[in-house]
Amino acid sequence: MNCRLVEIEAQRKLSYAWSVPFLDTVVTFTLTPTASGGGTRLSIVQSGFKPDQKREFGGARYGWKMMGGKLVDLLARIP
Repeated sequence: MNCRLVEIEAQRKLSYAWSVPFLDTVVTFTLTPTASGGGTRLSIVQSGFKPDQKREFGGARYGWKMMGGKLVDLLARIP
């Protein structure tokens, strides 16, 4: 897998592009303060899927849901 950083904004955004023989995508992590000011919202977007890459999209969707769930569980354990 080849990976390169595309964009970095300190304490706000990180984007990287990665490619394997059958897929080139960009993943962007964005942090924004919540409206109440007491927390932070994490947004993860993976783009670059072509219409004929439904299987790859489904695999990525499954993977992000699984990892997102693990992150939620981990953060719930922090006092």
